[in-house]
Amino acid sequence: MKKISDMDRGKLGIFGLIAAVILFFCVNIVATFALKDYRADLTESRLYSLSAGSKEAVSKIKEPITIRFYVSEKLSTASQVYATYALRVLELLEQYVTASDGKIRLEVIDPQPFSKAEDEALAYGIKGIPVADSSEYVYMGLSISNASDRRRTIAMLDPSRERFLEYDITKYLTDLTRAKRPVVGIISTLPIDGRGEPHLIYPTYQPRWAIMKQIREIFDVRFISRQILDIPPDVDVLMLVNPKRFMDETLYAIDQYVMRGGNLIILADPYSEIEKGMGEGSFAVTPALEKLFSAWGITFEPKSVVGDMRLAQTVSHTEDGKSVQVKYLPRLDVSEGYLSPEDPITNALGNVVMSTAGSFNVVAEKPDLTILPLILSSQETEMIPTDALLLPDPSGLLRSFKNSGRTRVLGLRIKGTPESAFDRAPKRNFLKQRPEAHIEKAVKPVNIVLIGDSDFLADRFWAFTDTALGVDQIHPFAGNGDLVVNALDNLSGSVSLIDLRSKAEWRRPFILLDVLAQNAERRYRAQENEIVSELNRTQKELRELTQRSSSEGDDLLSRADMDRMQELRDRLLTLRSDLRAVQSVLTRDVAALQSFIVLLNVAFVPGLLAVVALFVAWRRKSRRRSSHRKG
Repeated sequence: MKKISDMDRGKLGIFGLIAAVILFFCVNIVATFALKDYRADLTESRLYSLSAGSKEAVSKIKEPITIRFYVSEKLSTASQVYATYALRVLELLEQYVTASDGKIRLEVIDPQPFSKAEDEALAYGIKGIPVADSSEYVYMGLSISNASDRRRTIAMLDPSRERFLEYDITKYLTDLTRAKRPVVGIISTLPIDGRGEPHLIYPTYQPRWAIMKQIREIFDVRFISRQILDIPPDVDVLMLVNPKRFMDETLYAIDQYVMRGGNLIILADPYSEIEKGMGEGSFAVTPALEKLFSAWGITFEPKSVVGDMRLAQTVSHTEDGKSVQVKYLPRLDVSEGYLSPEDPITNALGNVVMSTAGSFNVVAEKPDLTILPLILSSQETEMIPTDALLLPDPSGLLRSFKNSGRTRVLGLRIKGTPESAFDRAPKRNFLKQRPEAHIEKAVKPVNIVLIGDSDFLADRFWAFTDTALGVDQIHPFAGNGDLVVNALDNLSGSVSLIDLRSKAEWRRPFILLDVLAQNAERRYRAQENEIVSELNRTQKELRELTQRSSSEGDDLLSRADMDRMQELRDRLLTLRSDLRAVQSVLTRDVAALQSFIVLLNVAFVPGLLAVVALFVAWRRKSRRRSSHRKG
């Protein structure tokens, strides 16, 4: 009998391959049936496991919940992408059922055309997806209901919103298990809830902002007048959006609301781009909260905004008749490194886009108060006067930038029991205030969140919306909406959804690439500033000579002056050419750097593996040759 080492290596390889195939199928069969409820999620963000927030929400379910998943068997005829996504949805729903310990019942229903199931799906608001060249529709949507037949519906499960799938489901589960929704009171000078009607000339129609659509899905919302004399006691969280021109009576009502233990969110703004775009005259009016801020030991920069060289977004700008890409210093893309990792409101947002934001300063320590920063700038900052933004010049702001080397506080949280900003109720108490006596100090610990911007709520800074088959879809590209809803959740006592919004982040920027690009831009900007300065001096001298020529006549100018004018014109053309060349080189070098870094990231690991594989193959071949020689 031959030894295994002497057996035909080809046959041994075939036997090994067959054994591997058999083992593969056996392991899969065992895993499918015996290990169905066990899974290993190796993704960094645990994308394929229920978040802690979802598990907490499921644990609070007291009465049975029924989830009806309407999914057509013929879904692949409409779109293979939808068919694949349906498997992902079903897998996630099964995780909810497993975690609920029998409190969630899952029904998977195929709504065949003209069937009772299709009529039921349509009655619940499920939207059909048309099949090409056919009058039939296929369906993929969810209906979630509790024992009292309260119902929430996801009309169409859109694959483009996959990263928000768990959040959407848990949001409705949480809503159905609450006996009462938290109440959010809002005082706003911006039309965040929309205004007017599309068919009316006045007032100008403004659609509801995406942020309000999200807030209204989770909270009961009440809009409160700026002349309010008393904040209703059932308001769980009060939110002030771009607060301005408050009477003392209203400030007192807000102060006493906090003294009674109410939580507060303030979105202050030194310069509202949204108001300016609407033609409102109050866009540069100072926020009217100095009295409250002083009582909390802070101040707010009222006439200047934060410009940040490191965090500035790149925008399109027309210069000398050409469209160029340039950094706009007051438009900040605040990345996760500048968001507080310790606070549940900001601990994993990813990024927040802010525009013409103001800065807070802590000027005094107040007893029983703790102030924690939530959003910071980098150290490459400059405070830009609001007057400079009336006719914004991104290139001009870049050229005049002077680094203060100081980190600015763009958002913060105040915790504790503050003292009242008022000694007594205002004298002009011409309408009845609360019957209770004046409260001098908060009766229990409160939370106050302050953010130095209100424009960041506008859709264009964080999301785009579209309508698919009559269903409005919100597609965020920044965490602005999550920041506000996280704050409302946290301050109203509900924190289970915060973990899910944090998990939804998908952006994975090349941090090194950003730093290298910024260094390259800084180097070329210095050259650009030198050229622009010389260009301005040349234009000024040429203008003075031209004015003399116009007033005195060419024949009165000396030959030297005329030669100088021609020399300046030639120099002007050369400088403009040099400026275009520097800008072109900047764009080219940054693009080349991006291509190189991406290529390095994409090709390095496969290339390294190929080299290792070739080396291993060479070593094996060398060993075989040496063994044959010995034999």
